[in-house]
Amino acid sequence: MSEQPPLTPPSGSTPVYPAYDAPAWGEVSPEQPFVPPPPTSYQVPAQYLGGYGTPTHPLATTSLVLGIVGLVSLALTPFLIVTIVGVACSPVAIGLAIWARRQIDADRRRHAGEGIATAGLVVGIVGTVLAVIAIALVVAVIAFFAALFSTA
Repeated sequence: MSEQPPLTPPSGSTPVYPAYDAPAWGEVSPEQPFVPPPPTSYQVPAQYLGGYGTPTHPLATTSLVLGIVGLVSLALTPFLIVTIVGVACSPVAIGLAIWARRQIDADRRRHAGEGIATAGLVVGIVGTVLAVIAIALVVAVIAFFAALFSTA
């Protein structure tokens, strides 16, 4: 084996640290209390704001449900004569969807569900157009029978 020189401290004097005296039971430590550093401003990229953890806006869900109810009621009109529900639900779905989209765009950290609001808007528009056509058909049928059975 080769001989190695003995371990010696680095050049200079060895630092001497004062002994730590822990405070007695119930005494306050003489050290300064811990103060956390100020928070840094960190901007979250927009692509991550509507993801996990952000709840869907309730008006977006409501607009989609009302739009679907309006379409289903219009589809059942020939069988159950429920056009009034479709006429009432579809425009309300449009209004709620627009309102939800504005609130989502204003604060994306608080709410998500822009796609659901858009779907509610589209379904509401389709339901409103179909409701107008259904009302026009009902008026045309009533006018036809009124003209058919008039005595003049």
